[in-house]
Amino acid sequence: MESVKISVRELAEYAHRRGDIDERFRSRKALTEGTAIHQEVQKEYKDTEEREVYLEYVYETSEAHFHIHGRCDGVLFEEDGPVIDEIKSTALEVEELEEDRFPEHWGQAYGYAFLYCKQEDLPGMHVQLTYVQKTSKQKERYRRYLSVTQLEEEVAYMVNAYTPYASILLRMREQREKTVPDLGFPFPSYREGQRTFAGSVYRTATEGRTLFAQAPTGIGKTISSLFPGIKALGGESLDQLYYATAKTTTRETAEEAIGLMQKEGLSLTSVTLTAKEKICFQEETICQPEYCQFADGYYDRINGALVDILTEEPLLSREVIEAYARKHTVCPFEFSLDLTYAADVTIGDYNYIYDPRVALKRLSRDRTKKMGLLVDEAHNLVERARDMYSASLVSSEFEAVSTLVTSDYIKKLADSIQSDISTLFQEHGREFSTDDIPGLLEERLEAFVEEMEAYLRDLPPEEQEDDVMNAYFVAQHFLNMLELKDDHFVYLGKQGEELKLYCLNPSVVVRNVTKAYRFAVYFSATLSPFAYYKEMLGGTPEDYILRLPSPFKKEQITPVFTPLSTRFKDRERTAEHIADQLKKQTEDHPGNHLFFFPSYHYLDLVYAYAKKWGKRVVVQERNMDEERKKEFLDQFTEQSEIIGFAVLGGVFSEGVDLKGERLVGVAIVGVALPPRSIEKELIEQYFKEQGKNGYYYAYVYPGMNKVLQAGGRLIRSEEDHGVIQFIDDRFKTPLYQQLLPDEWQPR
Repeated sequence: MESVKISVRELAEYAHRRGDIDERFRSRKALTEGTAIHQEVQKEYKDTEEREVYLEYVYETSEAHFHIHGRCDGVLFEEDGPVIDEIKSTALEVEELEEDRFPEHWGQAYGYAFLYCKQEDLPGMHVQLTYVQKTSKQKERYRRYLSVTQLEEEVAYMVNAYTPYASILLRMREQREKTVPDLGFPFPSYREGQRTFAGSVYRTATEGRTLFAQAPTGIGKTISSLFPGIKALGGESLDQLYYATAKTTTRETAEEAIGLMQKEGLSLTSVTLTAKEKICFQEETICQPEYCQFADGYYDRINGALVDILTEEPLLSREVIEAYARKHTVCPFEFSLDLTYAADVTIGDYNYIYDPRVALKRLSRDRTKKMGLLVDEAHNLVERARDMYSASLVSSEFEAVSTLVTSDYIKKLADSIQSDISTLFQEHGREFSTDDIPGLLEERLEAFVEEMEAYLRDLPPEEQEDDVMNAYFVAQHFLNMLELKDDHFVYLGKQGEELKLYCLNPSVVVRNVTKAYRFAVYFSATLSPFAYYKEMLGGTPEDYILRLPSPFKKEQITPVFTPLSTRFKDRERTAEHIADQLKKQTEDHPGNHLFFFPSYHYLDLVYAYAKKWGKRVVVQERNMDEERKKEFLDQFTEQSEIIGFAVLGGVFSEGVDLKGERLVGVAIVGVALPPRSIEKELIEQYFKEQGKNGYYYAYVYPGMNKVLQAGGRLIRSEEDHGVIQFIDDRFKTPLYQQLLPDEWQPR
């Protein structure tokens, strides 16, 4: 008989969820378990009473054996017998609570009580729900007595509700475990270096380690990471994979790789996550039942939608999810998140793993310890992580509160926060850095967030002003990031009275996230210099490392070095000369070319000369949507002769495959050093104090990574040939030449 392992909480939530998605404001977590509040309640227990009691029981049905397990908050011992105590913290006022408002909480408590009765052979017991208002700490308790027969009926109801879904999960697991062992590499042969990379990923996965891999363009990184990751699935140690990436194009490549393996006989389900604002069916993402039919009654229909799509579809792309969401009238974004419970592979953005504001709450510790993490284009994660773990307060963001909020106390707090920020700038100047801020400002932010939660919770949606909501979320995020602050963070003041908590070095936070997973593989074509990226992504001496040479021959690339200055002070003077060199490249090598510039302003400067060439020139626009990006790339055909102007670090310098005659030449104008800023200066100073070359860490390495990524657009297969021109006199110096791969070195 098949075995299904499920926690009491998951079982209760699946069986009892009803009603609407309703994200009207209460608080960031309207009703959640709060560890601190749980501990405070548990401190009140007598010495003879038990806390965090682990319980388990195998509930047998004709379909499966359900291994139900969980850790109940407490077991109290009173004169009339033991009591299961289930603690819930809430932002609701106690007066708003009703005994039967949350049936999933009763279901959870009943589940623990049933398991305890079976363990201790009891005829029945009391079940108690303890609600704690998280601000006032006021408590409300509800208690019931149920016989073991009644408790079993409650558990039977939940198991019966879950069984259709469980049957699908069992079938999926059975088919996966049957097909994975026979799955062969879905190509006739491995490319050079590909078998080594795949073998390293498999070893990392089976041993539960971390791997940092530089796998150059042409290796086939996506299939070489997913194939061994999938081969390692199964057993008790590894059950799911998360494929993290930063761009839509790389998510699509991952889907294609899984589809290819499915055609080879693999039975496996994958789901792709799409940002809420992109996948939402409505013009505005207002997740409330009166505004959105897909939110109205979502939980009444979601179980049927899950069973339907998982029965019929193995590759849950955005288009497939949207089709089934419309069929069942459910929110496509929440639908995709619910599908991550069942999917073998989840494909999504970095932020669902690393960003504390949007990280998947569904990824409990029990799940991540059996989940592998594949991080594609990992060089992008350094700056993304810095942004995720930084937070800003702008004095002007609190001005609206004073005019739009009716609470005098909140107005006073908002005014005080503005005053505190302004005082900091009066003391330190227009731009500054400091290791500390006044404790009074932190206290006022905490009070502001608490008061705003109470104020906004009961405010009708139409009266919730965007500027007021923004001030609340800004203050809340700043406080959340303060909890992470250590020597890797600094406060800085910027023009416009912006107080920023800035993450100088994200390595510790990234490492702490990675530790929660069974294994992690960070890979990119451009983890160069290798030691820098390994350090910045939280690597340790125990981690595996892999650096592979390019699979392509040097003869496929013709490197050209043009020693003109692209420094800011020289750009006007040299722009025409640079345009001449670019034009010469198109004449010497007829076909399609992509020219990359360090900024839009510099691009426009050279484009003014290019317009006179009499050739077809297309230019990357600011803020291009997906459709415009596709239109731009679709112009590059094997028959065309197009010159594309794009920016280094932009959407066309990474994850773009223009194979064969679709691209015969690339030019890189400048070494792509980031512009000077207070943030970059502080990074330079921070790493200098660590005994490293701070200038390289702040400017050279991030800039050259953009160069490497853009140059990697040229050769995408064994048949490609082309020219790559480096325009900047610094490319001829030892510092920059040592950062270029062997095949790009001057001949």
